[in-house]
Amino acid sequence: MTNLFQIQGYVAKKIEFDSVNRRIDIEVEAMSHSQCPECLFPHRRYDSSKQSIYIGSILGRAIYANLQVWRVECPVCGVLTEKQGISEGKKRYSKAVGREMVRFTELLDNKAAAKLLGLAPITVYRIDREELAKMIGEYQKHIAAPPVISVDEVSYKKRHNYATVLTNYQDAKVIWLERDRKAKDLGRAYKMLGKSRHEIETVAIDFWPAYEKATRAKLPRARIIYDRFHLSRILNRKVEEERREYQKKLPEDERREMKRDCRWVILKRRSNLNDENISHLDELKQSNEPLYELYLLKEDFLDIFELGKEVDQARQEILAWIDMVLSSSFRKLKAFVRTILKRLETILNWFITPISNAKAEGVNNVIKTLLKRAYGYKDFDYFRMKVLQTRGYLMNYATHSF
Repeated sequence: MTNLFQIQGYVAKKIEFDSVNRRIDIEVEAMSHSQCPECLFPHRRYDSSKQSIYIGSILGRAIYANLQVWRVECPVCGVLTEKQGISEGKKRYSKAVGREMVRFTELLDNKAAAKLLGLAPITVYRIDREELAKMIGEYQKHIAAPPVISVDEVSYKKRHNYATVLTNYQDAKVIWLERDRKAKDLGRAYKMLGKSRHEIETVAIDFWPAYEKATRAKLPRARIIYDRFHLSRILNRKVEEERREYQKKLPEDERREMKRDCRWVILKRRSNLNDENISHLDELKQSNEPLYELYLLKEDFLDIFELGKEVDQARQEILAWIDMVLSSSFRKLKAFVRTILKRLETILNWFITPISNAKAEGVNNVIKTLLKRAYGYKDFDYFRMKVLQTRGYLMNYATHSF
């Protein structure tokens, strides 16, 4: 019992195989005499009840320990149920099983773990959730914020159900998740970090206003860095809108040809163009000067974000680029310019600390894989624990087996 199932103080009396339920039952008996659970003095037994506790699996068959749990009659404390050392409290699984279950579910979805262990999926879910809840309680007591974090959102359910994810920029591990993506939600996540949040020096975010508002309110000394790839995405969206608007004015045959040959060329970076793209770009230069000018403006702006530039130099180049756009006829790009001017000083922080949300985006892909593996989560608290288990620090608080 000790070597196989990490259960001390019990001896196996009888082993039976239940062919109907495909499980193994071990009749066990306590090696010690009955005693009062309060005063610990031995007393006579009053009555008993049978308990069946899951203690492990072998070859896809669950193993249960069946034991008599006695009540003792103490003249001082009254009639009390004696404590059994296999499970904790009223749980119907052993302590060792709880420790090992979270290791199974870290690598497998609950259905796969249930099939390997010979259990029902609901049983695996119940054990997993109870053990993770115990671990997360310890985690919240010792949670600490790193100096550089990323903040991003991830969709965890249909119909625009989002979660805010805080990620350690250094090792790309999740620190915390909070339901929804409003400013108050990120504020709760910062509050969860306790006093350690004041140690945060840099926060990488996208252009979501709620995240910036909460960060400025809760971390006034932290430097906010806009993700440059989100900035590129916004610019590309405006470029695409300009192309569509221009394309509408063309005859049908020219419009179809432009969509086929020029659409992706305009959006690609110069360094990513292949020979065919370069050929289409040369044709665009000769036949369509406005779109070629649009392409050059896009490339000129993205070229500013090169490593090694000083903040003052970057400011001058951005302002010069803004003047070129304002003197052009591109209405959509002018709307993008207003976004730049409104956030110019924060955008320039990137040239001080050139980091991005790329690691946070990678974490989001892992989270989406976790969601697919489990076919979604109805319980957000359980979803948060699973993310912290598989992509965070929660497993650091798992109790090691003896």
